[in-house]
Order: sequence, then C-alpha cells, then structure tokens
Amino acid sequence: MKKIEIDDELYHYIASQTQFIGETASDILRRLLKLSELSQSVVPTKENINKKIKKEFENTSNIKKEQVNELTFLLKHLDEVLNSDEFVDETKVVKRFLMILSALYFAAPERFTYGTENIQGSERVYFAKNEETILATGSGVRAKQIPSSPFWVITNNNTARKGIILTKLMEAMDIPEESIERIKTFFIR
Repeated sequence: MKKIEIDDELYHYIASQTQFIGETASDILRRLLKLSELSQSVVPTKENINKKIKKEFENTSNIKKEQVNELTFLLKHLDEVLNSDEFVDETKVVKRFLMILSALYFAAPERFTYGTENIQGSERVYFAKNEETILATGSGVRAKQIPSSPFWVITNNNTARKGIILTKLMEAMDIPEESIERIKTFFIR
C-alpha cells in the first residue's frame, strides 16, 4: 500500500463521504472515483484523483449552497406571511393553518412534497393530492385544499393537532428549530 499526501480540505471531504464504520479511505476513493476493486490496470495519477475529488467537492458545495439559498428564501417568505396584516388579523385557526401551509409550499415545493409524503397519523392521512384520499380515512373527516398548491390537508383536528402536523412537516422539511417553535406559538392554547 502506498501513502499519498492530501490537503486538509480534501481529507475532510473524503472523511465526510464515509458510508459505514470501518470503510477505508481507499474504499471511499474507489467509490467516489467509480473504480471497481479489480480495476488495477488503470493507475490514476495523483493529479487525476485530485481533479476528480475537487470536482465532486465543488458539486457537493454547489448543492449545499442551493439548499441554503432555498432555506433562506423559505424562512424569509414564511416570516413575511407571519408578519402580514392578513395573517395577524386572521382569527380562525384553520385559515392561519392553511396560510402557513401555502407559504411553505410556495417557498419550497420539493421539500414540502417530501415532507407530506413522510408524515401521517396512526389512522389518518394528513396530506393528499386529492380530497377523496383524506376523506376515505374515517367518517366525519374534513379536508381543504391548500391555497396555490395541488395538496389537500385534513382540517377537522383540534388546534394542538394542527400544531403537531405543522411541526412534523417543518421538521421533515429541515426547517430550523427556532422557526418551528415560532409556528408552534400560534397553535398552543
């Protein structure tokens, strides 16, 4: 086995790509460079390896920057909705609930979709792309369409349950805890 020198940035990147305990640096590099364990005939040069790793690192950095930008937009939009006269003056919990859901969908539709697919009650579906799916989960169930979205949400839950639904959704969307706590304050009685 040969030793190579790499700078700290590359070392941390390689270490962050570990998929399981005990995975060696060689295994990680083989996976990142898409080399099979038997491909000994091709001997990558240090220069080629560094280029490939740096390119992979840049791609990962770009994805993280996009996620940060999306989250920043989402939080700014959510803040605008929560501070709007329409939201502040609204006295009906259901309408506030729908306004928050609409804001979340508008600002991050992919995150919202992912979140709705990953939460539901023990016996009820909270979100669906049609009213019938929600209504089929029990008698007396009511649903409303989330404004400006293709989604429907169950609405005849108590205020605390609406807060729990929003909390679970926002957690699944990777929204920071302080923003989730702010939303909770509107649904705690």
